[in-house]
Amino acid sequence: MRKPSFSRIQMEVTQIDPDLEIDSNGFRTAVILLSALAVGPNIKKIAKFTGYTRKEIAERSKNLRKNKIWVGGKTNCDWFGEDGGIEFTCDSLVADGLMNRVEQK
Repeated sequence: MRKPSFSRIQMEVTQIDPDLEIDSNGFRTAVILLSALAVGPNIKKIAKFTGYTRKEIAERSKNLRKNKIWVGGKTNCDWFGEDGGIEFTCDSLVADGLMNRVEQK
């Protein structure tokens, strides 16, 4: 399977939420999340792929790893099911440090 291009990732984010401005924090967070699926949840690789700074990716990485969305070289997500849009939005909020994922018991 071919890795999607950066412009393709941006297009997908625009389709997910057409109201997001391309230079907004929310747009950049969504791009980082989808880019991790393409190149792995690796700060250096995502920075190279997106052109975003390592610092802004690292801030989100810390939250994603703390909440077990990024574990090792994998992204734990359920973004492609019936409620995928909601889950993607929630994981974006987690990445931005605005909420935490709670484990179900």
